[in-house]
Amino acid sequence: MMNSRRVSNKTMVVSLVLATIISIPAIRPALAQDADPSAMTNLVIQVQELQDEVRNLRGQLEEQSRELENLKRRQRDQYLDLDQRLSDARNAQPVVGGGPVTSGSTRPSAAQPPATDVPDVREPMDSQSQVTGIGQPVAQVQSPAASAADEKAAYDMAFQALKELRYADAAEDFQSFLDQYPNSEYADNAQYWLGESYYVTRNYDIALTAFQTLLDKYPESPKGPDALLKVGYTHYELEQWDSARAALTQVQENYPDTTLSRLAENRLRSMRMEGHY
Repeated sequence: MMNSRRVSNKTMVVSLVLATIISIPAIRPALAQDADPSAMTNLVIQVQELQDEVRNLRGQLEEQSRELENLKRRQRDQYLDLDQRLSDARNAQPVVGGGPVTSGSTRPSAAQPPATDVPDVREPMDSQSQVTGIGQPVAQVQSPAASAADEKAAYDMAFQALKELRYADAAEDFQSFLDQYPNSEYADNAQYWLGESYYVTRNYDIALTAFQTLLDKYPESPKGPDALLKVGYTHYELEQWDSARAALTQVQENYPDTTLSRLAENRLRSMRMEGHY
């Protein structure tokens, strides 16, 4: 945001310089009547210097615009990569015998037996399928494993859409995930990224609802601090200055000496400079 305002300020400077240059030919005939040749020469030199300065400013504006876009892209990619790494770490399950955990393994639940026991459970199901009392427990044991795999696949699909900048698809997929798996261990992450999908597409009202839902429904979520910061950002974009200030101040108070606190202070400083409080 600050970079954008600096670009805007430089644009104003360029406009003023251009206006000055354009006005010079109009006043030149009047000056020519009273000015000596050396003065006219100096004036021409000054005009040329102004033109050079305008070209330099234009080049700087273009360079800063590229740098700003590259910075946004790098920050987004790093943030998404970090979230994926955290998700992978949360998904890692301990393996019996101390062996390595593969990235494709799913986390065991209370109703799900260790992966090494699955073949032993399946065998009786085939050999004693005529016994009603055996078939039902096996189905109950197997369904959580299938559900966990489907659940993770659904979350990964939504997150992949977000990484590929397909924000509309990401929002739809995250909402579908939350509807289908409201009690998932990934539900808080999905709720946060749902808000992010709407925020980056400037659907601020919907984004605000999504971030606030995360804070209300998952108060202990690791995504809570990020969501609170985004609540402040979103109020800012909606020009709801008092609410933005309250949320950003809360970030500073709750998470001092953190990157989130510094980001909140930067946005509060911008609000002060803009005269919003």
